Amino acid sequence: MKRTKLNHRSSRPLAAATVFGALALAAAPMVLAGAPDSAESCLGCHGSDGISSDPDTPTISGASDFFLENQLFLFQSEERPCVADLFAQVDDAPAADHCALVADWSEDTIVEVAAHYAEQPFQPADQSWDEAQAQAGAAIHDEGCARCHADGGSDPADDAGILAGQWQPYLVRTMTDYREGARFQPVTMEREMQALSDEDIQALAAYYASQGQ
Repeated sequence: MKRTKLNHRSSRPLAAATVFGALALAAAPMVLAGAPDSAESCLGCHGSDGISSDPDTPTISGASDFFLENQLFLFQSEERPCVADLFAQVDDAPAADHCALVADWSEDTIVEVAAHYAEQPFQPADQSWDEAQAQAGAAIHDEGCARCHADGGSDPADDAGILAGQWQPYLVRTMTDYREGARFQPVTMEREMQALSDEDIQALAAYYASQGQ
């Protein structure tokens, strides 16, 4: 049977990082060593190792295969933004429509691509953060996020993506999408996200950035 989005092999919610593990898939095919042919449409932004050098694009290496599969199924069902506003234009060219890129992928293709990136080691983004914001974000995380995002959002076994060490601009955009109901999320997470102010979101992003070092 097809494993569709959040059709759970685990009872744990994919809280705030069902959230963050977004897959910014590129439109232009590339062939890089180590990646399966089925990942051609991902390589332009993520490369074969899944490590992003772009603050608006998430690193997807090291996340669990279950989490990554769910993100691809969410794109197929258009339950997360296909083209984020931030990516409306990239170098004066239309950004990739992520939902269209994976629309015809089979379950086997999704499983293969997810497994490839899950096997790659995670590397935190090289970025700075505001220490006062990070301290405020730590308190917010402990109060509302730690139940589903253990070890400061760094544990892939949560099946909730990796938050620690992600780019802050990406985290801010994604958390804002969740707060505004633009992406599928569990009810428990929706309640937590709707309570966040813009300042809270900035603080959480700084905290997760600090946890990746």
